[in-house]
Amino acid sequence: MKLTNPDQLTRALNALALTDDERFDLNRKLANRTRQYFREQIRKQRDVDDKPYQSRKKRKITLDSKTKRAKDNKNMLTGFSRALTTRVDKQSFEVGISGVAGNMAREHNEGLGISFTTRVNGFYNSKTHRWEGGTGVKGNYKMTKRTFIGWTPKIERELLAMIAENFVNGAKK
Repeated sequence: MKLTNPDQLTRALNALALTDDERFDLNRKLANRTRQYFREQIRKQRDVDDKPYQSRKKRKITLDSKTKRAKDNKNMLTGFSRALTTRVDKQSFEVGISGVAGNMAREHNEGLGISFTTRVNGFYNSKTHRWEGGTGVKGNYKMTKRTFIGWTPKIERELLAMIAENFVNGAKK
């Protein structure tokens, strides 16, 4: 059985004769394993196809003020793994990204461009906590595509093995 998208996995799950509680538990296990897989890939700095992320430009190594250790540019997107969330119900499961980091992660995952405004020749007013003065300038930046959430044959095989194991264990009872 070859799955081409997550909806087919959901249909395969629905075809199993499970109670609502068993179905919810299986979906929870599948969602947690999927989230763990994506976290592992982010930790290893690899996309979902197990290729390394496009390298960053060389930059000067500085001292990290919090840990007093040298900081390099080798740990891209590691904070995004904390933004991974799961939603589970008895019909399906979903792994996504949330929060402010999640918005940036979504831009990276899809390789989209972002626009932003900044102030040139202005100053930061610490009383109002805003940039003031100067001229507003609109900037555009194209995010490098770094896919860290997506459907792959490897995660498909793992999830199908979990479903098959659950089916065999259920038949033994």
